[in-house]
Amino acid sequence: MPIESGCRVVVELVESTGEFERRVFTIVPTEQADFKTGLLDESAPLSRVLVGHFAGQTIPYRVGGLKEVRILEVQHIPGTTSGEAADKRRADVRKAEAQSEITSQMIFASARGSKWGNYEVDMDKLLEEDKKKEEEAKDKDRSESK
Repeated sequence: MPIESGCRVVVELVESTGEFERRVFTIVPTEQADFKTGLLDESAPLSRVLVGHFAGQTIPYRVGGLKEVRILEVQHIPGTTSGEAADKRRADVRKAEAQSEITSQMIFASARGSKWGNYEVDMDKLLEEDKKKEEEAKDKDRSESK
């Protein structure tokens, strides 16, 4: 079976030194991709190289220190991915944005001798605003998924 979106692929990423790393990926649409959990974006360079190939093949792949990819196993797994990875990624981005805002305000508040004088960060207010934004985003995500 050729590799396509929805396939679970076991590969060895072979470095030019001959060392290799075994990795397991499931190739998924962009909105479902989450590299940390093994969900590889179908438009990623590695996916584009793998698509159409078969288990047992070795494909040249010169990226960074890599020289080739050995395809060890290909398994089509229908319906194994969902929008949960995309939802998690959106939640992580919202959390990072909120943390960035808090950090920026803390840095601004700690700047001595700024032309704005004493500036105090109201952490309780920021955290409450963050929580409110997170709830609004969750509500929006829920309504969009219906």
